[in-house]
Amino acid sequence: MVKLLISWWALEVVIVVVAVAATLLARRRRLRRRDPRSLEGFVQTDETFFDPTTGIRQQVWFNPRTGERRYVTVESAQRP
Repeated sequence: MVKLLISWWALEVVIVVVAVAATLLARRRRLRRRDPRSLEGFVQTDETFFDPTTGIRQQVWFNPRTGERRYVTVESAQRP
């Protein structure tokens, strides 16, 4: 019975460690995509908006070749 409990606890620890590692990798990959230096092929548009969750102004960049849009934070611009 004790072996079963220890095995179950070890399995839970492994699952939590894997979930945390996957989350950190996904966040790193997402933030890397938002790096303004990686905007090759993108054209800055006149469109800006305030992100409703953070209240920070975002600038829209558009890639005419792929149709992809990216949102870059505008420095020091928060909703009044």
